Amino acid sequence: MYPRVVNRIVKAIDDKKGESINVYNVKNKTPLYDYVVVCSSKNDKNMKAISSSIEDELYKENFEIKNIEGRDSKDWIVLDCYDVIVHIMSSDYRQHVDLDGLLNKKR
Repeated sequence: MYPRVVNRIVKAIDDKKGESINVYNVKNKTPLYDYVVVCSSKNDKNMKAISSSIEDELYKENFEIKNIEGRDSKDWIVLDCYDVIVHIMSSDYRQHVDLDGLLNKKR
């Protein structure tokens, strides 16, 4: 079971038709955050809609977003939600970067 903030993020992504949503528990891998959420978007307009949906959902729940990078990017937006980092990527860029492969590696 994920913490409420992770569930709200996943719901926000799903509401805007984000694809291939993966949640990684990285508590034992880094002291900086507990979870990483990775999803794909259909296009840059969808990517921005997903990001806005996450912002709105977390605002309603009184969760803070520390920083957002890549708002104008067509490939990758990152939301730093303190204990949760969210990566929204175009499908092609996600495949190129292979963040999921890196997060799946065991230490």
